[in-house]
Amino acid sequence: MIFISSKNNPILKPNKKHNWEGAKVYNCGAIFHNKKYHLFYRAVNLGKNRKSTIGYAVSNDGINFKRFAKPLLLPKGRLETRGLEDPRITKIDDKFYIAFAAYDGITPRLNTATSKNLTEWRRNGRSFSNWRFKEARGIFIKWENGYPVTVSQPNEWSKSGGIFPEKIANEFWMLFGEFKMWFACSKDGKKWRADNRPFITPRKGKYFDNNYIEMGPPPIKTKKGWLVLYHGIDKKFTYQLGYLLLNLNEPRKILYRSTNPIFSPVEAGKLPGTIDIASTKHTTSKNHKENRQPKVIFCNGAVLIKDTLRIYYGINDTYIGTATAKLKDILESK
Repeated sequence: MIFISSKNNPILKPNKKHNWEGAKVYNCGAIFHNKKYHLFYRAVNLGKNRKSTIGYAVSNDGINFKRFAKPLLLPKGRLETRGLEDPRITKIDDKFYIAFAAYDGITPRLNTATSKNLTEWRRNGRSFSNWRFKEARGIFIKWENGYPVTVSQPNEWSKSGGIFPEKIANEFWMLFGEFKMWFACSKDGKKWRADNRPFITPRKGKYFDNNYIEMGPPPIKTKKGWLVLYHGIDKKFTYQLGYLLLNLNEPRKILYRSTNPIFSPVEAGKLPGTIDIASTKHTTSKNHKENRQPKVIFCNGAVLIKDTLRIYYGINDTYIGTATAKLKDILESK
C-alpha cells in the first residue's frame, strides 16, 4: 500500500461532552494555511433526531488537533433538515471556498460558502439551478442484503464537489458527483454550470471501481498534471482510493487513470461504527467477514507539503484518520 496510516489513528473521535459531535465525526475537508493544518469535519449529534453540522479543528503537526467547542456551519431551512455533509475546502487567491451537501433526508444538494479567514463564512446557496441527475445519466445504487442494487433516484441529487485551486481559462472549475463524476464551471464560484455527460464512470471488469465512483478531495496541482483522488467502490462495497492525472490546461483530458487502488480501508474492520450507506443496518464483525458489511474509508481532505501528500479520511463513518505518501510514489504507481 502506498499510503502509511498514522499510528495515532483515529486522530478524532466523537466527543460526547458536546452533543452536536457526540455520535460521529468524519469525512473532513483539509487545508494547510499559515503553517497550520485546518480540518472542517462532518459531525453528528447524539439522540434520535440526528443531523450533520460542520465542525472545525486546528493543528500544528497534522495529528493533534484542537477543536472548536461549537459547530462552524449549521443547517437552516427545510432543504437542510438533516444537515450539512462532507465539506471540501479550496483556496483561490485570497479567498477560501467550501463545497458541501445540504441534505433534507431524501436528496443531497451541492452548496458552497466563502471566507477570508476560515472562521467566518458567507453561504452562497445551491450550486445548480437547472442540472438534473437523471438527464445527466446519473444512477443510484443501494446496498441490499450484501449486494448492490440500482434503484430510481431523486432528480436533484448532487454532492461531493471538489473545486480546483485556481481558475482555468478565467473560470472556476469543479469535479463533483457520486456514482459517476461530472465537470462544472462557474464565472463567480457561486452559481455553476454542470455537464450533462459524465466525465468518468465505473469500469467493467475486476477493477476496484467497478460498482460506482465518487469524488475525493479537491484536485491537487503537480508538475505532471492535476492529481485527482477519487473513491472506487467494488461489488462488495469496499471503498478504496484511486487517482486520475489530468492535463493542467485542459483538465477534461485524462493523462492517466490508476489501475489499482492506492489506499484501502485497513482500519475499517478493526473499529466499530455505523455505516451511512443506504439500507445498511448491520455492523457486526460477522457481517464484515461475510462481506455483507461495507468497509469504508472516505477521503475528502488532502494537503500537499513539499513532496508528501497527507490525506484525512472518515473511518466507518464514525472517526477521522490520516495517512501519508510520497507524491512521486503515487504518480509512479499503476
